[in-house]
Amino acid sequence: MLRSRFVVLWTFAVAAAALAFIVHLTVRFETIRLGYEVGSARKEQRELLEELRLLSVEAGVLRQAERIERLAEQQLRLVHPSHDQLVTLDRETRFASRAGGVR
Repeated sequence: MLRSRFVVLWTFAVAAAALAFIVHLTVRFETIRLGYEVGSARKEQRELLEELRLLSVEAGVLRQAERIERLAEQQLRLVHPSHDQLVTLDRETRFASRAGGVR
């Protein structure tokens, strides 16, 4: 009776230790996997930030007034208006035009 009780308790202890070891390994492997995932995400973040920086620089270059003016003249064949083509409005006319009055 005492021996069988010892065997049952011993079996239970070994099973509990084995289960604890398996849980420990599972948690350890998951921690390592998540570490690699975080590293990969950080690398992707650095690459995307660099791409954003390059695109911001490119956008600044594309918005330059000289470039837009050159494209307007070359591709759209637009020219600067002559002085007789310019119309100036007095203060009251500008505000009335915005309100939908004089057009």
